[in-house]
Amino acid sequence: MSFKRKRRGSLSNHFDLFVKPALFILYLSMQTTSSRSLSLMQVFLPFAGAYFLSYVMRTVNAVLSGPLTDEFSLTASELGLLSSGYFLTFAAMQIPLGALLDRHSPRKVEIVLLMFAVAGCVISAFAQGFIALWIGRAMIGIGVSACLMAAYTTYRLCFRDEQQTSLASLMLMVGSFGALAATLPVELLLPMLGWRGVFILAALLFLLSAAGLLWVLPRLPGPPKTTLPYWQDVTVGAKMVFTHPRVKRLIPLCIFTYGGFLAVQGLWIGPWLRTVEGQPAGQAATSLLILGIVVMGSHMVMSWLGSRFPSWNISLDRVLLGGCSVMLLLTLCAVFDVWGNPIVGWSLMFMTTSVTAIIYAQTSLAFPVDMGGRANTSVNFIVFAGAFFMQWGLGVIVDLAMLAGQDNTQALKTAFICWIVAQVVALFWLFRSHRLAPRDQ
Repeated sequence: MSFKRKRRGSLSNHFDLFVKPALFILYLSMQTTSSRSLSLMQVFLPFAGAYFLSYVMRTVNAVLSGPLTDEFSLTASELGLLSSGYFLTFAAMQIPLGALLDRHSPRKVEIVLLMFAVAGCVISAFAQGFIALWIGRAMIGIGVSACLMAAYTTYRLCFRDEQQTSLASLMLMVGSFGALAATLPVELLLPMLGWRGVFILAALLFLLSAAGLLWVLPRLPGPPKTTLPYWQDVTVGAKMVFTHPRVKRLIPLCIFTYGGFLAVQGLWIGPWLRTVEGQPAGQAATSLLILGIVVMGSHMVMSWLGSRFPSWNISLDRVLLGGCSVMLLLTLCAVFDVWGNPIVGWSLMFMTTSVTAIIYAQTSLAFPVDMGGRANTSVNFIVFAGAFFMQWGLGVIVDLAMLAGQDNTQALKTAFICWIVAQVVALFWLFRSHRLAPRDQ
């Protein structure tokens, strides 16, 4: 399966398209926190910088899939397996990571892991085949595995309960900015740096991020002391989380809805735009940029709304159920081109994905502060394990559909329809257990 690339737009033609919307949304997000203390921003920004880079590397293959496929003659399933290597190792790190975050300084844990991301970027830059590429991608997944969870653990230690949903959404908005930076800016850097140079640049930026965590982040409250051996802490905590009723009802949603979205955003939306919609590489990168801005703005709005739901007497559980229902409907409309414009269709669908921040807020608030790290990382394990299987699985479906006689366009449509069916399953499970959820959430 190949994805042809056409001439890219020039830097002068597209610089304003990236910079002005990004800076405008970033300015608005800062306004939403202007009334908060300086200490909040001192804590937020260093973690946000690391998470920004982690999201760049998570989604960059949506742009790099073209040159990687051309250079290494990758099939759709190989491309899916390569990109999902990030999700596999990321997910594998979550359970042991939770206990580390609850026992040690989140700052120290994240700095150490970021060195793996640096090494993974270097390996990717010098890779000469699929295996080396996969190893590099997998090491990046290990290296960035703490970027979001270290932040959430720190926020749970430092800030009030009613701030948690807003902070969760604000971090996801920063991630959306990273996804935005991985679109047109990367496409414009490719003629100057090549895909290998992009990975070298990423390695340098990860080193800079680690320096920010080391020297900019203020002194934070220490985690509560525990006398349990480390691995007992890991297994006991994981069992408590996975058997909690609120977590069990979210599992299909984490795998199929949110995990599926991460798989699509991180890889398959790029081939969809280039193959199904017939967009050249430069136009597809611009479309990805627009979708990144939409997601970023959506998380900004959810950050503002999150702290207001309790005062409006609106249940987070109802918001999650309603938001995922709308997401399913808009995915269906986008895949079948109901709107007649792919940017309109996918923008509307991407706009609903900010509701997924509620997954982390609900999980964090369901457990005591001293279990914050294990609670969030256990749910994150489910999300990223789901993203791994969804990203690889969609590629397998594409290859099987092509073996059955479908062309590239039909095969991609078949894969996306399967994702819609999976969302239906997740939504049915969530709706079925809705009456069993605590009414205060």
